[in-house]
Amino acid sequence: MVWTKDENTGISLPSLRVDGFSTEMMDKIKSVRRSGLTFAPEAGTQRLRDVINKNVTEEELFKTVNTAFSGGWTTIKLYFMIGLPTETLEDITGIAELGQKVVDAYYDNPDKPKGKSVKVSLSASSFVPKPFTPFQWEPQDTMEMLRQKQRHLVGAIKTRKIESSWHDADTSFLEAVFARGDRRLCDVLFEAQKSGCKMDGWQDFFSLPKWMTIFQKCGIDPVFYANRRRSFDEVLPWDHIDYGIQKSFLISECKKAYSDTTTPNCREQCSACGAACFNGGICYEDR
Repeated sequence: MVWTKDENTGISLPSLRVDGFSTEMMDKIKSVRRSGLTFAPEAGTQRLRDVINKNVTEEELFKTVNTAFSGGWTTIKLYFMIGLPTETLEDITGIAELGQKVVDAYYDNPDKPKGKSVKVSLSASSFVPKPFTPFQWEPQDTMEMLRQKQRHLVGAIKTRKIESSWHDADTSFLEAVFARGDRRLCDVLFEAQKSGCKMDGWQDFFSLPKWMTIFQKCGIDPVFYANRRRSFDEVLPWDHIDYGIQKSFLISECKKAYSDTTTPNCREQCSACGAACFNGGICYEDR
């Protein structure tokens, strides 16, 4: 990134792994201007991070944010998901508590910028179960459950140095419907287009009641796709696609999640997921 300094071009990075931010990277980012930093703990408690196999710890997070604070940053954004499998309100409280610990880490850091306050932003998107993942059988939380958790997060924040934001539950519900939908939803999409549903990514244009009317007109129950737990032996709409990962491996990973058991990163140990053998691929361990 030497050219960025010569051309006076700032670099802004998307959310980073908690364990992926180094002093060298920090120096390169701030060589022109100090852009925002976003780190992704994903969950507020270690138990839930183990459930989703995040394989990062609070110690790694604090090491990373202290590196940023020592480098002159005073604003940190933390990215989380709510509605994860096995999640409880204690896990939601953990998001606010983790934000408070980051605030405390700033004021405990002797190398922090002098005379400046800190701001920690907590961004919470709603979990959407996706195909080809260990959680493809899981239900999404209902919209009311997601809103309850969003309200709980706001109530758990005790300082103005922390602000929170989240994705709207309505749009997350629609995303879950189409994420695990089948060919019957083609009629819904066609009818939505005819009904003027467009630019729905903008809240000013999005109308869930309009979508619900379209679902009803097409004889489709969206809850069937978004909020229903699926059995391991159910034939899924995407099962005919060969995506390299063995379905038995995904089932095993889903079961391990409920026992809070993590799987090592493939750089540490091959887990025999099947991806390395797909289309003549080579396992990381053999590269």
